[in-house]
Amino acid sequence: MSKQPASFADTKTGSLTIWHLFSRRGFSFISTFLLVVLFWIFLQGAGTLGAWGAIPLVVLTAALSLAVERSLVSLQLSIGRRYRLALLGSTGIVSGLWLAMWLFTGTGLSPWWLVLVITAAFLGCILATHLNEGLWENNSPPSAEVTEDVYQQHLALIGQPFRVPRLKRAFDVLLSFFGLLFSLPVWFISIFIIWLEDPGPLLFVKNSVGRGGMNFHQFKLRTMVRGAEDSTGPVLASEKDDRVLGMGYLLRKTALDELPQLFNILKGEMSFVGPRPQRTVLVQGYLRDLPGYAQRHQVLPGLAGLAQVAGDYYLTPLQKLRFDRLYIRYTSLGFDLKLIFLAFMITFWYRWQKEWDGRLPRRLLRMGGSSRESH
Repeated sequence: MSKQPASFADTKTGSLTIWHLFSRRGFSFISTFLLVVLFWIFLQGAGTLGAWGAIPLVVLTAALSLAVERSLVSLQLSIGRRYRLALLGSTGIVSGLWLAMWLFTGTGLSPWWLVLVITAAFLGCILATHLNEGLWENNSPPSAEVTEDVYQQHLALIGQPFRVPRLKRAFDVLLSFFGLLFSLPVWFISIFIIWLEDPGPLLFVKNSVGRGGMNFHQFKLRTMVRGAEDSTGPVLASEKDDRVLGMGYLLRKTALDELPQLFNILKGEMSFVGPRPQRTVLVQGYLRDLPGYAQRHQVLPGLAGLAQVAGDYYLTPLQKLRFDRLYIRYTSLGFDLKLIFLAFMITFWYRWQKEWDGRLPRRLLRMGGSSRESH
């Protein structure tokens, strides 16, 4: 599936929708004007606003962002600049109305309400991004033929995958639920900075091979410029990559770009610990020269894996396979907990030490428990 053009919402054919109607210059300007009037009327009661007043405030501000973004469609602007101007324009209009109300009447929204206004304006711009382009980039997805070929090769090489232990699944569901809940502030700050640096889709989809050789959408926060793989197709990341955003370097170094994979874990497509998933088109190539590579997909892929903890991110396929075979052999909930702890140590301690050579002390990596074959 090819990437949608930046002006998709403006050029899409078919039945007339409200979004297309908003693209008409006259209608969008009238809508913006009416929303400004409504906001002024709303501000008349600002002094008596309670907690419930936040709902109409958010709705009006988000709608104003949408209307401003539609008003800018006819101008010769890049879509990124259009998004930024919509954010600045809507917050500027609301701030100006608030300032006018305060100067002429001595009343108006408190500064804390203005923080909510900026948040609501940003949410309106995110909605505009979704309607124009979608919230994630699905660059270079594999064809149906490639997906089926990879699955059939796995079926022939490993047969049916191992059953997911109930205790492991319960642990994944519980931890991913609370992880999503407590990481919401990090999500918001990260997507806000990413969107400001390079407005556009917030997430990046990797079409990866999961348990049993099935293709699935592996979600990540977008850390590269939009359309980074349009001209190259799917390629392995490198340590120094000019396509990576400034915020992207920080997200990658702290592994916070992996947060959306908590949804993959909730859906049962991934686990917290397991072989790190690889792209379907790359796996197809690996299987030609290394059929045993299919063995790593006997279990759920993981957010953290033994290969990344004991080795390095840039291992060869054969090296990854050796580590993944060891993990599958000695897998247990206790081993998973140990690997999660070590992954946190690497991300938030070892990786920040100048003298660290990229490898953990071997005494921390001793296998524990009995192997799968002994059961």
